[in-house]
Parts: sequence; C-alpha cells; structure tokens
Amino acid sequence: MLFNSALRNISRVGLRSRTATATTAQQMRAKTTASGGIPTPVLQGWYNIFGKSTIGYATWLVAGIIVAEGITGTLSDSVWNSVNAGRTFETVDWTKFKTDDDDDEDEEDEEEEEEEEEEEEDDE
Repeated sequence: MLFNSALRNISRVGLRSRTATATTAQQMRAKTTASGGIPTPVLQGWYNIFGKSTIGYATWLVAGIIVAEGITGTLSDSVWNSVNAGRTFETVDWTKFKTDDDDDEDEEDEEEEEEEEEEEEDDE
C-alpha cells in the first residue's frame, strides 16, 4: 500500500511536469505560428501604421492592388512578348518586306522635293 501511494505521487508529479512542458511548448508554438512566420514586431509595426484606422487600411489595400496590378501586367506582357516574338508590330523585321518599288518611289519623292526647293529658291 505504501508502494502504491508512492507510485501514484510520482506519476502525478510526472504528469504535471509533462503537462506544464506541453503547455509551455503550445504557448511558444502559438506565438510563432499565430503570425504565420512573420515576426511579431513587424506585424505590430504594420498594425500601428495601417491597421489602426480605416483610412490607413484602405490606403494599404489601394497601394497593394496597384503594386499587384503592375506586377501581373509586367509578367503577362513579358509572357505575351516571348510567345509572340516576331509576330507583333514592334518585333517584326521590316527590312525583309522592303521592295525595289519602294526605293523607286522614295527616289521620285526626293527628286520632287529637290525640285520644289529649287523653285522656292528661284522665287526668292
């Protein structure tokens, strides 16, 4: 009987220390995981700047939306340009489409401009 009571006391003490250790571990885990891995001072700073007022939070949302839109716009444009390389107006090599007829027209236009300039000089 004396042995049984001593065993009970030891087991109770062991349970208490395990429970206390488990509670402390749970509290520590709650402190670190409650913020999702973001340190508590950073979250407190964010809250002090943006979270305390409605206008601060609205500013945070608008700024976040603008930044996210800029990032997604840039990413989608880069994907579009990489997939359509050589098919858009900016990326087509227009020298491939140059013909001799274009050169003749350019020469005629230059000759007409020169004649007009000579006539203007003669009029003065």
